[in-house]
Amino acid sequence: MSVGDQTAGHTTPPPPAGGVDFFVSYTGADEGWATWVAEVLEAAGQVVRIQVWDSPAGENFVVWISEQMDAAARTVAVCSPAYFVSHWCTQEWTGALAGRKLTPLRVADCAIPTVLGMIGYRDLHGVDEPTARRRLLEAVGLAAPNRVSAGFPGGVPGQAPAVEVPFPGRLPAVWGSVPARNLLFTGRGPLLTDLHDRLAGGGRVAVAGLQGMGGVGKTQLAVEYAWRYAAGLDLVWWVDAETPTGLETGLAELAGVLGVGEGDVPARARAALVALGRRQDWLLVYDNIPDPQTLAGLLPPGSGRLLVTSRDPAVRRVGVELVEVGEFTRPETAALLRRHVPTLTDTEVRRVAEAVGDLPLAVEQAGAYLADTTMPVGVYLTELAATPAVLLDDDTLHHPGLTRTVTLAADRLAALHPQAARLLDQLAFLAPDPIPLTSTSLPDDGALVVGEAQAAYGMLAAIRRLALATTGTDPDTPTSPGPGAAAGRWRIHRLVQALLRARLTPTQTASAVSGALDLLATAHPGDPDNPGDWPAYATLTPHATTAAGHLAQTGVAEPDGFRELLADTGWYLLRAGQAGAARTLATPTRQRWTTHPGPDHPDTLGITLLLAGALADLGDPAGARALAEDTLARRRRILGDDHPDTLTSAHNLAMRLAEVGELSAACALGETVVDGRRRTLGADHPDTLDSAHNLAVDLADAGQVEQARTLLVDTAARLTRVLGQDHPSTQQTMRVLAGLPAGD
Repeated sequence: MSVGDQTAGHTTPPPPAGGVDFFVSYTGADEGWATWVAEVLEAAGQVVRIQVWDSPAGENFVVWISEQMDAAARTVAVCSPAYFVSHWCTQEWTGALAGRKLTPLRVADCAIPTVLGMIGYRDLHGVDEPTARRRLLEAVGLAAPNRVSAGFPGGVPGQAPAVEVPFPGRLPAVWGSVPARNLLFTGRGPLLTDLHDRLAGGGRVAVAGLQGMGGVGKTQLAVEYAWRYAAGLDLVWWVDAETPTGLETGLAELAGVLGVGEGDVPARARAALVALGRRQDWLLVYDNIPDPQTLAGLLPPGSGRLLVTSRDPAVRRVGVELVEVGEFTRPETAALLRRHVPTLTDTEVRRVAEAVGDLPLAVEQAGAYLADTTMPVGVYLTELAATPAVLLDDDTLHHPGLTRTVTLAADRLAALHPQAARLLDQLAFLAPDPIPLTSTSLPDDGALVVGEAQAAYGMLAAIRRLALATTGTDPDTPTSPGPGAAAGRWRIHRLVQALLRARLTPTQTASAVSGALDLLATAHPGDPDNPGDWPAYATLTPHATTAAGHLAQTGVAEPDGFRELLADTGWYLLRAGQAGAARTLATPTRQRWTTHPGPDHPDTLGITLLLAGALADLGDPAGARALAEDTLARRRRILGDDHPDTLTSAHNLAMRLAEVGELSAACALGETVVDGRRRTLGADHPDTLDSAHNLAVDLADAGQVEQARTLLVDTAARLTRVLGQDHPSTQQTMRVLAGLPAGD
């Protein structure tokens, strides 16, 4: 068991007269597997000792483990990648091996040390629970080997055992957006135990939060909790909650998986929460909640678990039980550093820990740098001390070591791999949310293209080796050059991004921002009007808006592709029911584009229509009307009355006129639009039918019910023929028609 994973428990009962049959050796990352193994063995009548249950509070856990191993007839080793890089677990399995008392069990696909391979092991991963249970009992001699087949391979799988124990090898039926597990996760045992205790309450939603300054590892703790305690849950769902838009979007995606809700994003997000209220045994994670207000409106009902991470301690005002996350303990720092460089002495560990302040993010940076360079610790510390410390804000003022580790790593990257360094600088001007990256060898699904597969792999591998970014790619993603090598969602910690930006000169900043815009311009997420393409837009939205936010300070010109993406992102937000976010995007964009490329440019006029639509949805019909009138006047002057863009502007102005109660003017303009679209697009074009529907609604509101009825009957028939009876547009027209008052 790795240092820092010890947990308080009840006093260990004395061994029975027959002694202890098994001691379970494991690292904290595999606690779920270890407890499953222990429960299976106890159900078979064996006496088992396991630290999570039996280690007494206040006792030296290293001494306790040694005593239990001496007392036990055998030690069962729960083997995984994390197990074999743990300093303490290595001592446990080598000690048991020396006494010929070791039974290795692999719970993940990992390399087994040669000496263990020589004595044989059993695999519990990649199989169903009955098979894993049988293999465990066979491995420890409690069951004879199965000398008959499991039956016809195409038959029905065997029944579950009578005693149900949550099986760690099986993820919940609903498992979404959880970042990949950090196989170098170290320590934090007491924090995880405290968190689990707070989330274990029944009868109502248990809400707990991880709170602390940037760089202490709140998100990593949440990731580890989700993976470690997934067994026995029916649903685990992760939401990047940096903004209200992101939070609602993540919940709307959950609604789609659960098959509930319809309409815009906010409506589907509410439907997801209602659905959770009818379920139990679920875990929802809101990562990086910015403030209590964002959280308060989207608290789930019912009985389940909500885990929140936040830098704002005020989230406790909405019922969050906070677990404070601070720097590593010194043993935890030592354990993580030795996972990178196992040969570090205690003195070297102490010197590095003092230099970086035991801040987990800085410790990871230091360990990765030492492993990548094989540099002596003394030389590293000298270079670290000579590196300028950039002070940004309160998060980093207390940890100048972090500023130095980031700067030193970035300098090394620039020296050895300039192309990767340029890419990293560009990514620093995007949002701290997951960044979808791909290579040109892969199909485009809204990801950012970073180059050919070979070059992309080299750049991203160099960045990852120095711990300047992490990837959320699934473990099955290839780790060598080739198709798929660069695929994945990459994360750069917000503090790393800030420090990378701070070290750039104004010229370098402008170049990096320009590169970030070009990178975003490679993404083609699809049609913003199509809900099927909304997930791709949801992923790109924070990056597009963050990059746009850097334009005012740099004066960089926006490439055409980025302007197109930004406009489409705004329309996605509006169509998805997030009018506030659409207005926030469109307002500065319109101001910027009015200057360049100019007030009459098609992009400027398009973003003006977007802003008008957002204002209308937000209850400002007068402001929306003024913008729509200006856009129509400009398009008529530039393009003529019958140009499709002009007719689109006229269509929008007719809606704005109806909203302010000018129904006569709205009907007159609506008739002009319908006639124009029939002439230029055809009577059955969806845009023509959309305008006809709107005109019919305005006619009905103006008291011209029979004219409205005639137009709606014709429109419904055409929509049924063109789009089908079940299409939302057809259904909407049919509902309006059914709602008209009966004729004379």
